[in-house]
Amino acid sequence: MGVMEAVKKGFGITAKSLGLVVVLFVFNLIGNLLSMPFAAVTPGTNPTAQLTAGALIFSLVYILVSIFFQGASLAMVRDVIKEGKLKLANFVSGGLKYYLKLFLLGLLIILIIAIIAVIAGLLVVITAPLNNSIVTAIAVIIAIAITVGAGIMYFLPLSLSPYALICEDLGVMDALKKSLKVAKTPFVRVFYILLLFVVLILISLGIGFVVGFVVGLISFALPVGAGKVLMAAATSAINGYLGVVMMASFMVYYLSIAGSPAVADKSHKI
Repeated sequence: MGVMEAVKKGFGITAKSLGLVVVLFVFNLIGNLLSMPFAAVTPGTNPTAQLTAGALIFSLVYILVSIFFQGASLAMVRDVIKEGKLKLANFVSGGLKYYLKLFLLGLLIILIIAIIAVIAGLLVVITAPLNNSIVTAIAVIIAIAITVGAGIMYFLPLSLSPYALICEDLGVMDALKKSLKVAKTPFVRVFYILLLFVVLILISLGIGFVVGFVVGLISFALPVGAGKVLMAAATSAINGYLGVVMMASFMVYYLSIAGSPAVADKSHKI
């Protein structure tokens, strides 16, 4: 399946999943509204310790709750792709079923990223005391190469692991292994995954710019508080809709390459 075909199908699946879009809109809106007090810091002043602690606690809780919504949403999108209909009644059960797996999967991926970052950082830190610009430059180049190489070899392929976990009901380690295998057999698939990311990001930026411009003009004529609420609602709607588009696009792409890895290199097209 080509990248543009996956994106096209992603939009089509989202059109059949408007109930899910509404649920994500409400979740995002609640999160945006609750986060407003933590962003209300007067320019030029430092936030209080209480405000900083509150922001950290809120962020942690929001991330943990987001995992539930991620699992439920992925399960809903999977049902639409495989059965052609949205099973919104199974939202809670889907979120609970995959919560622990997605949580552990996220921790493992973060751990891998942290290890790569530490290795790359140590190269620069170790050579810095030598006060040799050439050695430091070489260390920086090697660190960048390690980061880029890890991104191509691991980070991009592992972006498919949640889809492997949900679509095939795999365990955490099996999902990691399956995503690495599917994404790199043949290796050119890694670059198609990157292209899919780029296309979806460009679409998101385009839609966000247009909607943000229009909402910004409207907000300018409203009281400050009402303008912030309107902007929060618009942002929540965009994130809810495009979130489903992104999940659906990546899921149909994953399913297309997971089913026939031997011939995928012949069927790819932009």
